[in-house]
Amino acid sequence: MDILDYIATFLYPPRCPLCRHYLPNIGSWCSKCMDSTVQAHVVAIDRWEYQNFNRIWALGRYHGVLRRLIIQLKYGGRKSTLPYLGSFIETAIKNIELPEDIDIVICVPLHQKRLKERGFNQTELIFKKWLAKKHFKCENNLKRIFFTQAQYKLRRQERLKNLQNAFSLKEGMTVSGKNCLLLDDIYTTGATLSACAKVLKRHGAVKIYGLVLATDAE
Repeated sequence: MDILDYIATFLYPPRCPLCRHYLPNIGSWCSKCMDSTVQAHVVAIDRWEYQNFNRIWALGRYHGVLRRLIIQLKYGGRKSTLPYLGSFIETAIKNIELPEDIDIVICVPLHQKRLKERGFNQTELIFKKWLAKKHFKCENNLKRIFFTQAQYKLRRQERLKNLQNAFSLKEGMTVSGKNCLLLDDIYTTGATLSACAKVLKRHGAVKIYGLVLATDAE
């Protein structure tokens, strides 16, 4: 911790993001609050998605403190939420068994216009600490070629239509014969992950897994 971090910690002592109790370290949660927020589980896949996905995991539910932290980062640009999200991932990920045959990790990409507006891909930032610890490199094999309207306003069929042909494999990249792990921040209907998975399958990916920070799907 450098001098600026010391000053910031002195002026604004770290608090648990849920109960707001003071804590000694930035990014820390009260154990009770962390336990109540971690809800790692396998996401139910629609029958027509079995051809695309082997399994999808979510680390928590998209409500309460987790929803607030994601929104603050995604739409408010508050990167101060990242240490708390990083700690959450580190704890929650212990509750699932990721396969050992992952060859490529891919974060769902943003369109260049959205990336320019936001200044970052929130999924890359959210999982950055965990990826580094696992010695995974986010390959960014996919690109978003169409600028689509916000998904949260749409129903499932509208989302699927909205994302039709929205993604493609980057030039010079290959996923043929590889097992891929797709990362995203939120899973609602699965339309975004599905659109990405279809591109990967079309280019020869063998197994495709999904991992999201939070879901509001049943």
